[in-house]
Amino acid sequence: MPFDGIVLNAVIRELKEILVGGRIEKIYQPDKNEIVLIIRQYKEEKKLLISAHPQNCRLHITENPKENPSSPPMFCMLLRKNLVGGRIREINQKDLERLVEIVIENEDEFGRTIVRALLVEIMGKHSNITLVDESTKIIIDSIKRIPSEINRVRQILPGVKYVFPPLGERMNLLAYEDQIVPTILDLFSRTSESIKVMRWITEKFMGISSVASKEILCKSGVDAEKSVIELSMEERQRIAETLELLSLNIKNARYSPKIYFGAESSEPVEFWVFPLQHLNSLKEVSAKSVNEMVDRFYSQNENYEKLVNNKKALAAQVEKHLKKLRQNLAFQRQKLNDAKDAEKYKIFGELLSAYLYKVSPGMKEIGLPNFYDEGKLVVIPLDEKLSPAQNAQNYFEKYKKLRTAREKIETQIEKILSEIKYLESELYNIEAAESLEDIAEIQTALSNEGYIKGSEKKSKDETFRSHPIKYISSAGFTILVGKNNRQNDMLTRKAKPDDIWVHVKDVPGSHVIIQTGGRQIDEETLLEACTLAAYYSKARNSSNVAVDYTLKKHVRKPPGSKPGFVIYDHYKTVYVTPNSSIIEKLEKPNPTS
Repeated sequence: MPFDGIVLNAVIRELKEILVGGRIEKIYQPDKNEIVLIIRQYKEEKKLLISAHPQNCRLHITENPKENPSSPPMFCMLLRKNLVGGRIREINQKDLERLVEIVIENEDEFGRTIVRALLVEIMGKHSNITLVDESTKIIIDSIKRIPSEINRVRQILPGVKYVFPPLGERMNLLAYEDQIVPTILDLFSRTSESIKVMRWITEKFMGISSVASKEILCKSGVDAEKSVIELSMEERQRIAETLELLSLNIKNARYSPKIYFGAESSEPVEFWVFPLQHLNSLKEVSAKSVNEMVDRFYSQNENYEKLVNNKKALAAQVEKHLKKLRQNLAFQRQKLNDAKDAEKYKIFGELLSAYLYKVSPGMKEIGLPNFYDEGKLVVIPLDEKLSPAQNAQNYFEKYKKLRTAREKIETQIEKILSEIKYLESELYNIEAAESLEDIAEIQTALSNEGYIKGSEKKSKDETFRSHPIKYISSAGFTILVGKNNRQNDMLTRKAKPDDIWVHVKDVPGSHVIIQTGGRQIDEETLLEACTLAAYYSKARNSSNVAVDYTLKKHVRKPPGSKPGFVIYDHYKTVYVTPNSSIIEKLEKPNPTS
């Protein structure tokens, strides 16, 4: 996530146009590392987020709402006292470093002009936000105090004079009007250490992250694994020219902000103010402005992390229930195996009844011909304390008890298997969920079924927060794909009798509905729907997947069955291989309501 000096330079260029001259109306501190300034400019309110988070440190305009604590922290109160009502006079970056000074002019309680500065250090775990008196540079306070026990050289404490962090000697690409290529080549010639060129660029030039360095080398056609001393003169020349072009693009604000997402997921991976050629295999999304790019990336990244954590926690709860159910299933199957003796006891009773005249009191066992098995001899154990008739009656009673137990066990096993099937389908839904809304719906369904604790049960006809996925087939038919069991139920319930219902065979997955509108469905649309059903199922990574399809009027939901469970008949089966390229060709309009 390269919120580097180049990105910061582009952010500040936009902030100067939007915020300079604006009045600070409110200040919030959503958590211990972040502050939000509400600034009014040209009758519009803008929210400036400043974060000193160790991993997500940054500064930009945000549209993402933040939940504030009921009582403001001390640093927030201090900022309100000094800055609310003040106007932003300047926003400056120190060279191309990730250091920002926001100068605010205000009045004290006596009407005297005071000038304060917010000094923002965007430096990973060393990030900080410090309020200073602009004229004296004396620290008023900071969001993170740094006493001498932590840093003997540079303390960040009230009353201490602010000193910029040590930056080292690095080249500022914006400090040169011309002669930049010879200067870079000279820098190359003075390097004798065996250091990889990618690292060398990040260490020798201000504002360049490792991602930016990799992009520079990609555009220069140079192997990032090479060391500096291995580079040919031609390679050095190409790198210098790429850096010169980068410098010109920054100076002239030729930005083209991009966000990059995982090829097979909604995870935001990288962003930069210029296209990243070395990430062209990922999904690329453009933003209207640099601030919008940064805000969207971090808000989507935050949502993705929440999604991953929620999925992991919910899946663990489902797995816990599944483990208990599987243990119970094994126990019930063992009991069923024990109950298989029921028929044997029935035969023992019938044989004894038929041959009572051959049984003498006090016998411990007797061999009798089995008229159910071609007269083969059966040895029957006897209780010598009981009469022959009592022994026969004893076996009939054992048979009745075991038969009743077997029926109960079989019913119990059927119920357990149904629960396992349902939870396995919900486990797939959790794995396939792409948004927090999807997970919330699954949580509600599991809560309603009594598997997890949650809010009060909601009606089946409640308004869904998220919607099934909607596709338009090559022939213009609408295809709807459920994203969880509740949506599957809704889709199947609302489908017309002549719509086509599609589902992968014997595998958890989405219900897919082709809305026919009374028209004949073409083979290509059917193939596309079956491919969607296979793709949105646990068999996504398999080949030759069996997919069933039938008219919706042949699909029924048994009374009292779990969400997403149906039975169907009059179906046909086709075999498809999930193919994302086929799906990508389908038109995907806004989600259906």
